[in-house]
Amino acid sequence: MRLLTGDEISDTLLNLSRQDARKLLDALSGAMASFTVQQSKSSKEQSIHQPLRTVIQTAQNNTTLVMPVSDSSTTAVKVATVPANGPIQGAVTIYAATGQLLGVLNAAEITAFRTALASMTMLTRWAETVGGVEKREMVVFGAGKQAEWHVRLALLLVDEIQKVTVVNRTTKRLDDLERDTFGPLKISHSNVEFGCLAMDANDYEFRMADSLSAATVVCCCTPSKEPLFSSKQLMSGHSKPRFLSLIGSYKPDMQEVDTETIRLAGKVWVDSREACGEEAGELIRAKIGKEDLVEAGELFRENAIVRLDPAASLTVFKCVGYALMDLTIAEALLDVAASKGLGTTIDNF
Repeated sequence: MRLLTGDEISDTLLNLSRQDARKLLDALSGAMASFTVQQSKSSKEQSIHQPLRTVIQTAQNNTTLVMPVSDSSTTAVKVATVPANGPIQGAVTIYAATGQLLGVLNAAEITAFRTALASMTMLTRWAETVGGVEKREMVVFGAGKQAEWHVRLALLLVDEIQKVTVVNRTTKRLDDLERDTFGPLKISHSNVEFGCLAMDANDYEFRMADSLSAATVVCCCTPSKEPLFSSKQLMSGHSKPRFLSLIGSYKPDMQEVDTETIRLAGKVWVDSREACGEEAGELIRAKIGKEDLVEAGELFRENAIVRLDPAASLTVFKCVGYALMDLTIAEALLDVAASKGLGTTIDNF
């Protein structure tokens, strides 16, 4: 059994090359395709077993998510707690088909990375589809780990991004992000302009609207219960296609964008039609039926019959996350750790 701490996972992921990141992107795309294909099979024929996650809400407003999955050769269970105040805490445990414990990994780093990578599976396809854009500006709402990994992976995998603006509630977290994340990125991506915008700034509304109107890529990474911006602000003065990723809300009472924004997209790309239909507050409030939801796995599967529309003014991807994503990334990390001798091994557990 191998134990990987948050620092060990973070160090491994921060040192990924573009080629390494692309391999993980392809692995996750393949897992999402397999998940979608399995939905059309009977329960007896399915090799992937993934019940909807269990959500435990305490009186102290701490939310614990229990997410099990098996691909018939490996089983994983993620237990992650989202405190009322503070970052995600938890672990991913990996088991062999016979029940032997193979690994225990910090859940916070894996969750942030795999969710951002899920966004990248769609963003990279979208960027390839629309093409012909000389410069792309990216706006990210939120300044936690999820937002950080959206920025890092977008810069690693999408060449055309030349400006990144991160929007957050308060200045303090943005100062930390500026120092710890943007500092090194400014060296490795000297052609990219980085900026921060706090919601408590006096000129916030004006600057936010200005950033949104110029952005071609918008990623929302907050557990907000109110829309972060209006559809009018999003689409104002913008004629080029744009991509919107929504990964922050994971309960029916959460909502990162308004109903008009969702409806502008027509159909909505999702990681899981069933889970998003049950848990995504934006889709529930907009009364979007499952017939208007298209799983990203449909795009990634062999002989795909669905396509991204290069002429669409707005492409929306909604992701609530599922355990097969954790299993895919956790297995890859365990393989890397074994090859490099990382982590702590415990025999005869």
